[in-house]
Amino acid sequence: MNIDDFLLTAGLSLLTGMVLGYYLHNLITLGKRLYRKFFGRSRYFEQD
Repeated sequence: MNIDDFLLTAGLSLLTGMVLGYYLHNLITLGKRLYRKFFGRSRYFEQD
């Protein structure tokens, strides 16, 4: 493997990791928001 192949492989891996990380972050944020909306307990109407 020469340096050009290595740089190509490293560049594609970095790009793929950044794209997957971006979408994974969005999915986690969406999941947290949906959990709070449908399954989370309300703070305003709790009995003391």
